[in-house]
Amino acid sequence: MVAKPSRRASKSELVARLIAAFRAAGTQDGAIEELAARRLGISAMDLRFLNAIENAGGLTAGELARAVGVTTGAVTGALDRLEGAGFARRAPDPADRRRVRVAVTPEFRARAESIWGPIAAEWQRRLAARFTAAELETIVAFLELTGEIGGAQVERLAGGAGKPG
Repeated sequence: MVAKPSRRASKSELVARLIAAFRAAGTQDGAIEELAARRLGISAMDLRFLNAIENAGGLTAGELARAVGVTTGAVTGALDRLEGAGFARRAPDPADRRRVRVAVTPEFRARAESIWGPIAAEWQRRLAARFTAAELETIVAFLELTGEIGGAQVERLAGGAGKPG
């Protein structure tokens, strides 16, 4: 008996699978962040602040509020806690000394390495073994596009669209 070739998924079906896989990975990433935050002795929300700061190479309080989707008041409280924990520091912005920029500390980087170092090593090993450079470029393009879409949706939601009347 000859097996029939399986039908190729349509582009729409593939996009739906991709979205489902992306969301599942996001849920799993959230679980990792929750556990990592516990190991660091901070809240998962405070870890989101640290991740945004580190990913951007430093942010102003206003930039951080927009990146995470909270008020500047929430940022002030979080920065107080994170400075107290030794994980973040405020410094005058060299471009405008009236503003303050926030950066993560070497202490945070050292503690984070023990948590995310093994994950990064496994990503490096398994992704490099599975995908070609061209495929990795496509994956990077996908993730950059999802970041653009997500950023636009953060702005839309922060702007009041969809608030109950």
